[in-house]
Amino acid sequence: MKWLLRFIAGLTVSFVVTMIVVVTSFITTMFSASEIGVRKFGLFGALFFEPHEQADGATALEIGVSNGAPIALVFAACLVFYVAVAAVLERLKLRKKRLLRADQG
Repeated sequence: MKWLLRFIAGLTVSFVVTMIVVVTSFITTMFSASEIGVRKFGLFGALFFEPHEQADGATALEIGVSNGAPIALVFAACLVFYVAVAAVLERLKLRKKRLLRADQG
């Protein structure tokens, strides 16, 4: 049960970190697009941003996800990292308990 809760927490943390990475990459891509009509890609080609000039002089924006694989890889890497760190911390806690018991006994 403890590992199930850790896995769910890992999914949540990975989702939040992935969304932070996606939003940061999108904002960086948006501010790097200085030319009208040129499509810019961010996050290894996962996101795109393209400003268009309309007939009335207004600027329209086209944004989206062009490839979901890099986003999925970021999510998977975060999840694996979280689960690995949780496993190492659990083993360290157990070792600390054993060492404290050995000192007392």
